[in-house]
Amino acid sequence: MTGSKSLAAAAFAATILTVAATQAKTDFPHAPVAAVKTLKASVGKQFNAGWVFVDGKYIDPPYQVKRYGNVIKINDVQVTGEVVPWSAFIKTQDGVKVTKTPSGETGAEPEAAPAAEAPVVESADDSWEDSLDDLFDDGPAVKKPAKKQAAASKPRPKKPSVTVSYTFDGEFVHNDITKGYLERINRLRTKIDGNLRSGGCYFFSSEYPMVAMDAGAARHVLEHLPEIMKQSFDRETFAQKVHAASMPFSEVAIDQLFRNRVDHFKLAARLRRLRAY
Repeated sequence: MTGSKSLAAAAFAATILTVAATQAKTDFPHAPVAAVKTLKASVGKQFNAGWVFVDGKYIDPPYQVKRYGNVIKINDVQVTGEVVPWSAFIKTQDGVKVTKTPSGETGAEPEAAPAAEAPVVESADDSWEDSLDDLFDDGPAVKKPAKKQAAASKPRPKKPSVTVSYTFDGEFVHNDITKGYLERINRLRTKIDGNLRSGGCYFFSSEYPMVAMDAGAARHVLEHLPEIMKQSFDRETFAQKVHAASMPFSEVAIDQLFRNRVDHFKLAARLRRLRAY
């Protein structure tokens, strides 16, 4: 009975860790309210193919890829910043107003404390010649002129920091330019949706550019990653195994995956289900 209780407790602990690791949230700036209100949303249908990681956390399917204003979401988790800035849309409108707001005081930076006089340092070649003179010259020593000291650096003026905002009065009216912007965002949504449906994989994070893999590359990574996660108990070992398996991850992505290595349970379970078909 004691053994069965221990196994049950371990399984329960693993479940808790797995659930905690799925609480995905990125630090991308949210879509502006005006962008969401004006551009609305474009939502795809749910599907069960592909693989999604957000800040190193594996997200189980089904997936639903959505354009929400001018950003992209998957399962209501924002996975991009503003694909096209809302300000670019506003600048195309009639009567747009530009407001420049200083975000800091201008002027020179605080002066540094007076620097101590720098010692006169002679080159190695000069010291070598002086030593020979001391050894073999019977005449009086000739004092060399002192070398110029480095002048203390002056503080550079601090450049003014200015925040530029764009506003307009009236109703937003689409034109050829804004329609092109919207189409660009929709194309990205469609591309992500299509690649996932074909078995591709995405790694999203606000800390590095989006990593996209087609079905072949995703298969290679997912065949190795769960076991590497399971066997690695320190970050260095994990990184070495990832590099040895030729996985195209940055050091930041490796950090994120290592922190979420408990996801190997879910990844392995899904691989078993896929192999069973």
